[in-house]
Amino acid sequence: MSKPLLQREQRDLMLITKAHELASYTCKICTNEKNFPKRYRWCITNKIVESAVDIDRFLNAANAVNCENDSDGMLYRLRLYYQKRALAETYSLIASIEVAKFTFGIPTDRLEYWSKMIYAVQNYTRAWIKSDKERFGKK
Repeated sequence: MSKPLLQREQRDLMLITKAHELASYTCKICTNEKNFPKRYRWCITNKIVESAVDIDRFLNAANAVNCENDSDGMLYRLRLYYQKRALAETYSLIASIEVAKFTFGIPTDRLEYWSKMIYAVQNYTRAWIKSDKERFGKK
C-alpha cells in the first residue's frame, strides 16, 4: 500500500475504503436516537464512534508510511505499529458493540451488517500485515 495513489490497483485501496465506510456507518448509527438514546452519548456512544474513527486514522497513518527505501526496518516497524493498533481497536469496537447490543437492544440485522464491516476491515488488515511481512519483514 505504499505506492503513490495513482499507481495503486483498486484492491490496494479496498482496506482504506472499508475503514472509511466503517467509520461513517458507525457515526450514522450512533447518532440515530432510535438506536442510541442521547443520554448515553457520553458514556457509550462516543467510545464506539471514537474506536471506529481511530481504526480509520491508524490505517491511514500506516498507509502514509513508505517502507520502500527502509534500510534499517524502522519505517516497517512504524507501519506495523499503526496496523496492529488499528487491528486491536477493531476488537475494542466489537466489545463496545456487544455492550450496546445488550443495553439498547439493537436489531440483529443491523448488528450483523456492522459486524461484517468490522470483520472485513480485520481481514484486509491481517492480509496487509502478512504482505508487508513478506516484503519488508526480512530486514
